[in-house]
Amino acid sequence: MNAIHHPLRVVILGGGFTGAALAWQLARLRLPARITVVEPRAELGRGLAYSATDPAHRLNVPAHRMSIDPENRADFGDWLAANPGAADPQAAAANGDLYVQRAVFGRYVADRLAPHLASGAIRHIRARVSDIARGADDGLLLMLSDESRIHADLLVLATGHPAPALPRPLAGLAGSATLVAGPDDAQALASVPQDARVLILGAGLGAADVIATLDRQGHRGQIACLSRRGLRARGQGDGGQDSEADFTDPPLRGVSDLLRRVRHAVVDDQARGQGWQATFWRLRAQAPQIWAALDQPARRRFLRHLRVWWDVHRYRLAPQAEAVQARLADQGRLQYLAGHLLAADRRDGGIDVRWRPRGRSEPVQARFDRVIVTTGPAQDRCIAANPALGALAGLGLIAPCPLGLGLATTQGCKALDARGGVSERILIAGPLARGDLGELTGAPECAAQTRDIAREIARRAMPAPILHPGRTGGPLHVTRPEAHSRP
Repeated sequence: MNAIHHPLRVVILGGGFTGAALAWQLARLRLPARITVVEPRAELGRGLAYSATDPAHRLNVPAHRMSIDPENRADFGDWLAANPGAADPQAAAANGDLYVQRAVFGRYVADRLAPHLASGAIRHIRARVSDIARGADDGLLLMLSDESRIHADLLVLATGHPAPALPRPLAGLAGSATLVAGPDDAQALASVPQDARVLILGAGLGAADVIATLDRQGHRGQIACLSRRGLRARGQGDGGQDSEADFTDPPLRGVSDLLRRVRHAVVDDQARGQGWQATFWRLRAQAPQIWAALDQPARRRFLRHLRVWWDVHRYRLAPQAEAVQARLADQGRLQYLAGHLLAADRRDGGIDVRWRPRGRSEPVQARFDRVIVTTGPAQDRCIAANPALGALAGLGLIAPCPLGLGLATTQGCKALDARGGVSERILIAGPLARGDLGELTGAPECAAQTRDIAREIARRAMPAPILHPGRTGGPLHVTRPEAHSRP
């Protein structure tokens, strides 16, 4: 690369969990670098997920599996022990695992970053990127919403999940109070009448959040969840040890081979007294190697045929959310529908919704008072939805993932440009890199990825290799971070 400044100017776009975890990793390395995070929220580390204020919204992973530090999985648990009031009385599951409110995890991440922000090792700019241009020094010039400008030698895109896309049949409801366009619109959800007949599009974790919110607010009406297959997220089960299955040795021969191995592993784990959840914890741990073993056609087959089954078993419910759904279903107030949405029209103060049930040719119609969209992030529209990504795409510096899973990247998390070239200026962190890395949605996976990105940045930040004493050559040596960065 040409014209790299020292200290290296590293700019991270997005200060949710991924961007915050990367900034934390870099600050601990004490590199000759200026670390700037551009994030409009007041606190780093919360993002959309962990800034949730609804007490019904909980981590869907036990607290002992969550940490900003992939080298110390117990870090969040240690923080909870040091902050005994953080876990509410309802956080404990029957097996003793803690599923705390999501805002608590956001507070933990913010606490871990606080000393680095106070020392100036990390700079937080509360703004959005409105445009990006090439800098005179071959770097990047970022124009911010507060009318300031900053330069970046390395730009890390950590903007997280894009918002759900509005399904085309709902276009006529746009702007109407009868439509809630996403599961995180707390104000719109608060305005849902208690007796409203509600249709939720989607049946995954977003739908579970909406159901939990409505129930906490005292909603008494009927709720229906409509999805293509009518499948809903599974529960966490009783916990226990992870599976001992190995899905990487011997290497996979394709999607059918993967499916066969998973079925055999589930049978073996059940014979050992473990639930199928143990198998999926193992799958999750080995997901990067599994994904890397599949070629592009195999990845497309996985997404076409197995993704829905992966999603409902991988993205599981916290026991508290599972209990709410079970209670409402037992009362006859919650049902799951399999079908394809056809149309939605406002009429006489309500919404007439038509869909074609799965396996049938004739559509059906029903009246609802509210329609709530929880179809998941529109990863294939991430560039169009974000001005910063749109500007980079306009310069030809980034390109969409060919699988529709965010942005095109290398396994080293470098961006691929419009011609397929590897960028030395732009790195992709978090869910936007999912197309190349596979499983990259949960906090544990994102924390591990930011550790690897931090090491890549460390190699670039040093003006010259630092050699071990007594050697004439050798690998780059970076100052070891402290064991923990505590306030």
